[in-house]
Amino acid sequence: MNRIERLTAILLFLQGGKRSASEIARHFEVSRRTIQRDIDALCEMGIPIAAELGITGGYTLPPDYTLPPLALTLHEALLLRLALSSLSQLSETPFKRERESLLAKVQTLLPQRERETLDQLTQPLSLDIPTRPYATPFLDHLLESARQTQWLQVTYRSEKGVSQQTLLPQRVRTEAGLWYCEAYSYEREGVRVFRVDRFLDVKPAPPPPQWKPSSSSIMHIHPTYPEICIHLTARGVLRLEREPHLTAHIRLVGEEEGRLQMHLRLEEYDWLVSVLLSLGSDARVIAPETLRARVQREALEIAHSYGEL
Repeated sequence: MNRIERLTAILLFLQGGKRSASEIARHFEVSRRTIQRDIDALCEMGIPIAAELGITGGYTLPPDYTLPPLALTLHEALLLRLALSSLSQLSETPFKRERESLLAKVQTLLPQRERETLDQLTQPLSLDIPTRPYATPFLDHLLESARQTQWLQVTYRSEKGVSQQTLLPQRVRTEAGLWYCEAYSYEREGVRVFRVDRFLDVKPAPPPPQWKPSSSSIMHIHPTYPEICIHLTARGVLRLEREPHLTAHIRLVGEEEGRLQMHLRLEEYDWLVSVLLSLGSDARVIAPETLRARVQREALEIAHSYGEL
């Protein structure tokens, strides 16, 4: 990072609140003397940086101070285009029109020569996001409800059938090409995860009677849940590493085997059983017995269905 880039970065850093010279120096990995010279240079440019002395002192910007539009570097523009292009791979996204206009604006923020370089860098670089043919007509509605803390009366289709629920959306996220909404369910008395494309109807609803705000959050893994122990072959380890929710809980045993250990919520057993069945003999449940019995029962049902052909 050259000095001009560091001066701009210091301004951005100060917009987050008061910072001491030592804190700024650590952040940019330079000496305090260098930071003090940079602050002096910014002040000479007319930037209204205030300095407070004492143990709790530091450098601050006025609350109403805003930076003028900043030019993007080539690599910044590359990252922005990569993110927007990857988002475009999703079948549905919020603010689609704004996304397209922002992608077009990125082109105008660079000189012509750098635009050509940007195109060359973009071609061999991509984020692979699965394409899902599922419509999500309520995506913007759920996102806005999460922002405004607005309760919703919804009709939802799950593997267990269609249900009516009163939800308070908390977060909307995407994973593996699908959109999910984490929401507090009044009927379930807890936070649940809903696939956005499975909402059949969504409409505003008043807060439920006698409901009190809580800090409830969804926890799939917690020490209070039953402990799971699964033995994995070397191939099982490699195959299970593709599961983002499980990778952190895999421990190697020797050079060719592994073990999956975690405390998992009982409601997640259906999903875990399907994952284990896909691994076949490369995974073997050691504990708990209830999970091992469920895997065995599902495997026997599958074998029985093929035996009837």
